[in-house]
Amino acid sequence: MQSDFDKLRNAGLKCILRFTYSSDTSDSPRDATKAMILSHISQLRPYFILNSDVIAAVQAGFIGTWGEWYSTSQAEFGGWGYDQTNLTTTNLNNRKEVVNALLNALPANRSVQLRKPAFKQDLFSPNALQNYQAFTQSSLARLGHHNDCFLASADDNGTYDDVAAEYPYLEQETKFVPMGGETCSLNSPRTDCATALFEMKKFHWSYMNLDYYPDVIDNFTTGSCFAEIQNNLGYRFELKTAEFPASVTVGRTLPIVIKMKNLGYAAPFNERKAYIVLKNLTTNQTYSILMNSDPRLWMGPNEITISENLTLPSNLITGNYKMYLYLPDSSPTLASRTEYAIRFANENTWESTTGYNNLNHTLNVSDLTLGYQNNVKLNMSLYPVPAQNELTVELEDLNDYQISLYNSLGQVIEIPTSVLTANKVLLNTSNLVDGLYFVDLSKGAIKDTRKIIVKH
Repeated sequence: MQSDFDKLRNAGLKCILRFTYSSDTSDSPRDATKAMILSHISQLRPYFILNSDVIAAVQAGFIGTWGEWYSTSQAEFGGWGYDQTNLTTTNLNNRKEVVNALLNALPANRSVQLRKPAFKQDLFSPNALQNYQAFTQSSLARLGHHNDCFLASADDNGTYDDVAAEYPYLEQETKFVPMGGETCSLNSPRTDCATALFEMKKFHWSYMNLDYYPDVIDNFTTGSCFAEIQNNLGYRFELKTAEFPASVTVGRTLPIVIKMKNLGYAAPFNERKAYIVLKNLTTNQTYSILMNSDPRLWMGPNEITISENLTLPSNLITGNYKMYLYLPDSSPTLASRTEYAIRFANENTWESTTGYNNLNHTLNVSDLTLGYQNNVKLNMSLYPVPAQNELTVELEDLNDYQISLYNSLGQVIEIPTSVLTANKVLLNTSNLVDGLYFVDLSKGAIKDTRKIIVKH
């Protein structure tokens, strides 16, 4: 196992794990006793901890042929089939004990997937996971789903007990927990593209087994939806627009507004942080600024708007910076591996050497201090204050000075300007929102900054 984990890590991959004692319904016994299963899970724990970086999720496994909880040989787990109605309280408690052991053996940031919705409902809670419960590392928040007979029949060969009730349940659950699986038989028209695409999107599929069932996978290719499935399994982020100031001042905040779409069926189900990276164009030094937004909540189909005021690093120096959006792996062992960073679907934004998504914006960072008290360097007049639609600036030889207007965040504000005389300029403030602004006049080493109020 450790050799396999090492190969996965070296190859830049992650895995979905399932443990099973048999792979044929003719095998006898098909699975182990509860005591042996719990012993094996205990032995697996150190390998889970050591290799959680390359484990995406773990399927419950252990019970029944293929570890699908279907055909168990152990009376303590119940009889044949998926039908829950024949299970005793003892059967259910024994099954739950295995699931809890697996949850406890895994790091708290990894999930366990159950084979059918009723398993989670009967063992833990009949109610679907709600937004406020998501990502809390509770048992409910860590139990996902997998369907290994996707589209095979009206109830996916026993995956569902009651489609009308379990479809809405699963649709809500899988917004926050992993969902995937495989097909098991050709069942046209249900296994055709239209239904496959609709249900993968509805239930937020993140992955599908390409090896099984071959006829269904070939049917996706024939129906011309294989590429769409390949593109949209999991998340697929596309940047739409991004708004940043042209310049900021050291010690101030950096306001950002990013709009994107998630064209994929799901969002990341494991923790992922998002950073704005500033790269100095002269020194190439980079500064990473953690965003508040949680990529696990970047769910389609509607446009996602992220609006934040980011605190600039205290050691940021002045200069011009390229801006990037960076979503590295959350594990320290993989954080610097670019193949584990999230790449956006846009053209000409990905940097394969860094794992950054280029935002195509250059930010100027200056050490300009916008004063909160009037300076007396220049014999300058500003009126009227408060300004409404216009502000007049008067100063001898004013045309020798550069005039800039800043808001309270240190952003440069572009407004129409009219030169009345060599000593008088009119600033059009009609489109400014009410608030505090700063008028800055500069000529060489001379700077004078005055605060003004705009109030309509």
